[in-house]
Amino acid sequence: MKQLDRALTTVENVLAAGALGLAALISIVNIIIRQFGAAWFWTEESVIYLIIFSTFLGAVITLRHNEHVSVDILGVFFKERGKKWLALVAGVVTLVYLGIMSYLGWLLLLEPFSRTTVTPVLKLPLWVVEAAVPIGMTLMFLRAIEMLYRTARYGTVGESPEEVLAAEAEATGLTFEEIKASHEAIARADRDQTREDGR
Repeated sequence: MKQLDRALTTVENVLAAGALGLAALISIVNIIIRQFGAAWFWTEESVIYLIIFSTFLGAVITLRHNEHVSVDILGVFFKERGKKWLALVAGVVTLVYLGIMSYLGWLLLLEPFSRTTVTPVLKLPLWVVEAAVPIGMTLMFLRAIEMLYRTARYGTVGESPEEVLAAEAEATGLTFEEIKASHEAIARADRDQTREDGR
């Protein structure tokens, strides 16, 4: 499972950052060349599609850190063992949902209009843009499997074991200490924001 986590982390980070970085680069270069009286007419459409891809891929990263919006009202009524079982049930429900969405996403690409329709400016087949859905959902499905395993072995996924942080450090090229400090800084900022909102 460690290998799956490492592979997924690398793929998620490279694809999401690559799509967003390319969108930013295209926009910046287009702004610069406009100063010299030229412009790329296809910039707006390509940036929109790249941001769509980065959104679906970024959702996988958010799932990896267990930072999607969740309602855990029932959690307060359970002790640690009960919370673990609750997290396992939630994980299975998430897995079923993502499995269905992945399947439907791949079916969408097989529809005739996906192959025959083209985008207005770039003239790409529509399936190229629609591919963001099945790719993102499939990656989320695989990540949900890894998280379900992690929950079964270590408890709630909100408390990431150090192995997960080490795998993320390896995939991103950062040190374990940098990743850990980053997670702690985010958690501190969240706590401060919560306190600020409570005032």
